[in-house]
Amino acid sequence: MTSRKPLGFKSGPMVWIDLEMSGLNPRTDKILEIAASYQIVDEGLQYIIRTDKRVLDGWVLTSSHYLLRRDVWEVFRMDEWCTNQHGKSGLTKACLQSPYSTEFVTKSVLDYIKKWVPDQRTAVLAGNSVHVDRTFLAAEMPEIVDWLHYRIVDVSSIKELARRWYPAEKQAPRPAETNHRALDDIRGSIRGSTQHFRSLSKTLTAMLRIEMVSRKSLHPTPRTKPE
Repeated sequence: MTSRKPLGFKSGPMVWIDLEMSGLNPRTDKILEIAASYQIVDEGLQYIIRTDKRVLDGWVLTSSHYLLRRDVWEVFRMDEWCTNQHGKSGLTKACLQSPYSTEFVTKSVLDYIKKWVPDQRTAVLAGNSVHVDRTFLAAEMPEIVDWLHYRIVDVSSIKELARRWYPAEKQAPRPAETNHRALDDIRGSIRGSTQHFRSLSKTLTAMLRIEMVSRKSLHPTPRTKPE
């Protein structure tokens, strides 16, 4: 197994986090599941708890995955979509059986982040529509938000820019069905960010060329007078 040193600011570390919640309102809804992963390829190092094997097969090998224990009334007050989806995925049942409290998970995830990025305000939070996850983290796990950098990398922003700025480029298809489990969603976000960035990079390159041509036309190089 390859040993790796902790990541510093120059490494540009990103910690990918995904949450499954009982709804979208951080004032009334709760975090049911959290997964955290660094974009680091090891020879098999894994931090995984209570997750399906099929979501672990891939190149994101350093992961922490927790289910939060929730009381029955909290699970049953979910809206119709969450009730159906989390019931179908097995998350509802798993949450009722999970031994992990919010306090335990907060400390475990924070320890995982610190292990790879020991300096505060260094690791950037990344994910798909991750501003929503950050809001829930701030409400229930503020210690994690306080440790991370204030900036975020939102894959959905990259996707929307690529779609608008380069519509001719074939975009990555949206999966017809997802299981809406945290660690699997992280893997999808990482794949999506790579695909959408390719489209966006072409757009930025083209825009830069247009800008350079435009500047040359507005400010042509002055001709020297013949002597």
